[in-house]
Amino acid sequence: MKIETKNRILLFIGDVFFLYISLFFTLLIRYQGLPPGFPISPSLREFFFYFSWLFLIWLFFLWMLDFYSLKLKVGSVDFFRFFSIFIFLSLLSGALYFYLQPNLPVSPKAIFILEIVIFSLLFFGWRRLFDFLLKDQKGKEKILILGSHPELQNLIFTLQKASFPYQLICIQNFNSTSEILKIIEKEKIQKVVFADKVENFKEASLFQKIEIESFTNFYERTTQKVPLSALNDVRYLEDFSKEENKSYVVLKRIFDIIFSVLGLLILAIFYPFIAIAIKIDSPGPVFFIQERVGKNRKFFRSYKFRSMYSSKREETDLWREKNKKEITRVGKFLRATHLDELPQLLNILKGDLSFVGPRPEWKKLAEKFEKEIPFYFLRYKAKPGLTGWAQLNLPPSTSTEEAKEKFQYDLYYIKHQSFIFDLVIFLKSLRKIFG
Repeated sequence: MKIETKNRILLFIGDVFFLYISLFFTLLIRYQGLPPGFPISPSLREFFFYFSWLFLIWLFFLWMLDFYSLKLKVGSVDFFRFFSIFIFLSLLSGALYFYLQPNLPVSPKAIFILEIVIFSLLFFGWRRLFDFLLKDQKGKEKILILGSHPELQNLIFTLQKASFPYQLICIQNFNSTSEILKIIEKEKIQKVVFADKVENFKEASLFQKIEIESFTNFYERTTQKVPLSALNDVRYLEDFSKEENKSYVVLKRIFDIIFSVLGLLILAIFYPFIAIAIKIDSPGPVFFIQERVGKNRKFFRSYKFRSMYSSKREETDLWREKNKKEITRVGKFLRATHLDELPQLLNILKGDLSFVGPRPEWKKLAEKFEKEIPFYFLRYKAKPGLTGWAQLNLPPSTSTEEAKEKFQYDLYYIKHQSFIFDLVIFLKSLRKIFG
């Protein structure tokens, strides 16, 4: 089992452990001592039983908010932002769970609030300890990267930003393979990543006792995006020429139809209020309609609630969103809550969009990217989506360089797309509504 997987499992087990420990301390504080008959007290068993169902929901929230991705560093802005969302969701779910079931044999009242407070303290301490052990190189997998690669620095920067359990040792120039073997033995290397062609290492067979991985696979697996240099290999491009699984296409379309209809019906109550607010706030139409590029480079008209001032520049200025002054007061609220995207449910119902897929680009921007980003046409292999893997990992692009990085995430999605992956992206996108 890979160290990265072991660390995720360890984080999960630790969270489960501290959920129950915090419940124990909560009851200890609430009842000023151990309940009669401890540790087989009936009341204690009931509390642990009913809270267990709530804990499952809370663990799902932690997963949804990326606390098992190893990308969140303890103490970072994102860590506290996502944990604040977790606390809010925990309070909400706890209130619904207990207060909507008044006939439960346990009467938690303020107990679950105290549970959240104690767990929050233990959780922060536990994650801080885990992060410290990784920083101290304990439990890290030692990886030797041999050779040079144009995207090596980008990989190192990405891994340093997050809490990945790797200690990288990079060697670009060396005199002999025996020199490399001495380093492997001395540093206790567990894996060798070839950043150059294997044939450049005449005695590559000497690495047979150690795990070997190509730079492309290692880069893709750790960053969850595709290195653009890999597209120069025809064998790699073959992965994007395969036909979509028919059952996946049908299942995805059924999902899109059901939830777009439900969304249109349930959220229709907001439409007139949003329309009135837009008209009062600034002159111009209620809807912003723009030609976007869809699957197989098919054009379609995308519908959104207008969030910017009406201007002739909207048809000529490629990066108009850079200027925050162009966004209306109502538009700022609509964007923050993603309510401006509600009309796109109609695009999903029509089949222009899916809930999950690459972002549908404006026709003029797409034409620019096609000229400046190699193999950009590969994006058109998948139906664009309301949310997607690139949208989860990066904000909207405001330059070609930013679009190029988002393209890497889009390629990863296209290469690995499945209904399960779509569900993961869809569920994780819910955090944006609260974030």
